[in-house]
Amino acid sequence: MPRVLVVPPGQGEQHWQPQPANGWVELLTTPRLPGAPAGFSAGLQELPPLGKIREHAHPAQTEIFWIVEGEALARLDGVVRRITAGTFMVAPPHTRHGFINDGGGPYRMLWMLVPAGLEDFFVAIGKPKVPGAVDPTPYPRPADTGAIELSTVFETLDPPPAPPWDTAPITDPAVLDRLRREAV
Repeated sequence: MPRVLVVPPGQGEQHWQPQPANGWVELLTTPRLPGAPAGFSAGLQELPPLGKIREHAHPAQTEIFWIVEGEALARLDGVVRRITAGTFMVAPPHTRHGFINDGGGPYRMLWMLVPAGLEDFFVAIGKPKVPGAVDPTPYPRPADTGAIELSTVFETLDPPPAPPWDTAPITDPAVLDRLRREAV
C-alpha cells in the first residue's frame, strides 16, 4: 500500500546555516526519514536580507526551485536574473547557480534535489534549530566546509565564483547595485 508523507508546517528537521547564508533550512523529506520516498530530498530555505547561497553546481543532481516568499538576485548559468515569489526554476547537473537576498525581507524557497544528498550538507555545516533557542547567525562557515561539499553533492567550479557570488559575506549592500542594473 502506498505511504503518504505529511510534514506539518515547521515540523521538518531544522538547521541554522552559517555565513554567507545566515538563515535556516527545514528538511522536508530525505531518504533517511522513516516513510520518506527514496531518490530525492526537499527542503525550505530562508535567507535574511544580504544572506546568500554562493554560486555552486551539482555533478549528478538536478535541483528544482520554487520561490515562496521575497525576491533575490540569482546567477543562473552565468546570467544574473531578478527572481520573485512564484518563480519556478530547474538547474540540471553542472549548471552553476547562486542566490543573494537583496530585498528588505526574508527570501524563502522550496528546493528539491534528484537524486538526494543536499540534506547531508545542511546537517554537516548547520546548527540544530530548536524552538525557543537563540538565533546563532551569523556564524562562520566550518573550516572543513570545502571537504563537506565534495563529500556530498557539490562539484569544484573552474573558475571559482567571483565576488559577490563567493563564500564571503556581503557587508556593503552597494556592491549589489551593479547586479541589480544587470539583472534580466
